[in-house]
Amino acid sequence: MSADDDLYAEIPSLDERSRRALTVAEKWIGEGIEGVAIGAAEDGGPAVIVYALDPASAAVRSLPQECEGLPVRVETGDAFGTED
Repeated sequence: MSADDDLYAEIPSLDERSRRALTVAEKWIGEGIEGVAIGAAEDGGPAVIVYALDPASAAVRSLPQECEGLPVRVETGDAFGTED
């Protein structure tokens, strides 16, 4: 197993349900929500990952527990982008 294999081991594939969930979750980005992604849930399945500066904020507390049947997991973090 190479280092690249290890890097991608935790990234679930984007099936149709994950794509729908990401489309819905992208609408949450705004005040208090910095970004969203599809990542791994604790059980290894796909989850909607929400990045927020303050995970205890009202915006985060108002999020659903699930999105299109996928669990929603909140991580502390700000917006991310590419480096030049």
